Amino acid sequence: MSVLITGGLGHVGSWVAYQLAKQGKRIIIADMAAGHFDRLGLDYLEEVRDQLVLESVDVLDYHSMFELMLRHRDDLEGVIHGVSVIAGPHFQQRPFKHISINATGTLNVFEICRILGIDKVVNMSSGAVYGDAPGPQNEATPYKATDLYGATKISAELYGLQYSDTYGMDVRNARLFFVYGPGKRPSHMHKVYQALFGPLEGLDDIQAPNGSEQALDWTHVHDTAAGIVKLFEKDSVVHRNFNISSGVPVDHLQIVEHVADITGKRASVTLGPGPFVVRGTPLDITLAQQELGFTPKFTDIREGIRDYWQWLKANAD
Repeated sequence: MSVLITGGLGHVGSWVAYQLAKQGKRIIIADMAAGHFDRLGLDYLEEVRDQLVLESVDVLDYHSMFELMLRHRDDLEGVIHGVSVIAGPHFQQRPFKHISINATGTLNVFEICRILGIDKVVNMSSGAVYGDAPGPQNEATPYKATDLYGATKISAELYGLQYSDTYGMDVRNARLFFVYGPGKRPSHMHKVYQALFGPLEGLDDIQAPNGSEQALDWTHVHDTAAGIVKLFEKDSVVHRNFNISSGVPVDHLQIVEHVADITGKRASVTLGPGPFVVRGTPLDITLAQQELGFTPKFTDIREGIRDYWQWLKANAD
């Protein structure tokens, strides 16, 4: 059987693809970057390359998505939807484009699955659905949109829940939080991420406009992917929304100190005042632990940072 992953070459999606492929599954990756896979530097996917089917497609191109999923329908056990524009200061610069990708792109996937009879869908959502509600937030915490990104994630979740209720589909929402780790170079990320993790890549003199007055439960990408895989593989679930994170908040300035200690070098890093994005923390992962058996490995972020550093050194340009 096969699993189709939209955004399967993204940071989280690529590790979900890897973990499922290591279990022997055939993975269909629907990603606009598929045409230049060899230039993405995703070394871990090379290990399972023979089990990957790469399809270059835009989730906003409904007809191409439909044709792709129709071709693979008979072998599909389900879909993991991971295409998303991440939260950050750039999101509001092109609101229509980014909202369309996150909301309409998700709706396209649900509708195609409905028509083709593909019932099982895991939607990669976000802890942004809680907005600035104080933590710890569990899955019963009410929706609260405090930015456009969060609004897109709430709408996508509601689409999925209503498709489940109306058409008998099995749509599950994985509420992810801030992710770091192998597969993404700090130099390709926003300034706050660069300030926190950039020295692992050798970056120096990093000036971020904000983020110093915040603690977030940053989650190693291996743990994030493992939670999504567990949610997908669970035969049946009682609940439909699950927090997937480390569950452990860490102060941003402490992360800077950990990175300096681990690398043995203190880079010039400045985080400006205030939060990066307004979020409560942490996500309460009790439900995922109890119902899915989800157990994050890197709850000590220092271990996660060391792992990230090893990957960056092994994949230095």
